Amino acid sequence: MKALIPLLAGIVVTGCREAEELQDASAETGLEIQVIRSYHGRLELDLTNQGSGLSEVIIRSQADYEDFLSKIPKRQITRIKPEPPSEDPLLKQPSIDFKNSMMLVAIRSDSMYVAPEFKSITSDKNGLSVRITDPELGDTRVLNQQEGIGTYQAVIIPHREGLITFIR
Repeated sequence: MKALIPLLAGIVVTGCREAEELQDASAETGLEIQVIRSYHGRLELDLTNQGSGLSEVIIRSQADYEDFLSKIPKRQITRIKPEPPSEDPLLKQPSIDFKNSMMLVAIRSDSMYVAPEFKSITSDKNGLSVRITDPELGDTRVLNQQEGIGTYQAVIIPHREGLITFIR
């Protein structure tokens, strides 16, 4: 019996270490953040600061939200004259509670037809990791592109503080 006590103590200590390692591993893998609402559409671009053609925006206040909304075209981009009003749902200015929510926006300036897509938003001990993909342009590559117009996808998520890393 005395010989079994050190063996049992060794198993208990080893078991505790494994549990700690499992907790650390789960903290690093991240928790999926639920998207509350998603929008996509066209956006007037700032041609003075276009850079790589890809951009991300974090909106945490009503003022930033209104600034973003001002960049959405009020009329459809079409050859029909006069242009019909835009059907972008964000132009209806849906209410967002910025105390409890925030908006993440992915912008694509190389296409007015194909919007970027949020693939995952995860939270870990380092903050949020946001994965975005830019689908292939396909047949839209040969269509006329109006200069200064891009596409966006915006998502509403629960409010988070800390670092947000965008991965494209």
